[in-house]
Amino acid sequence: MNITLKEWAPAEFEQSFNDVRAYRYADVKVVEEFSMFEDDEWKPWPGTHKNVTSWCILENGYAVGWNENPSIGWSFPVVKAPKL
Repeated sequence: MNITLKEWAPAEFEQSFNDVRAYRYADVKVVEEFSMFEDDEWKPWPGTHKNVTSWCILENGYAVGWNENPSIGWSFPVVKAPKL
């Protein structure tokens, strides 16, 4: 995979979420990704957020999720990536 976090995330990530922790890793390469809707190899989000439908593992060892919470909107939580 040869994309960065900001290329993986929706366009709104760069436009409206450039002040969140995940944005520090915007230029870090994605090494693995998971999508509940497009992936036969789906793995549940390893963090505590409940509405993560897509997430990725970055080459720096962190995982970033796309949390689509219906009551508070989007967020991009960051956790240490699990060993898969």
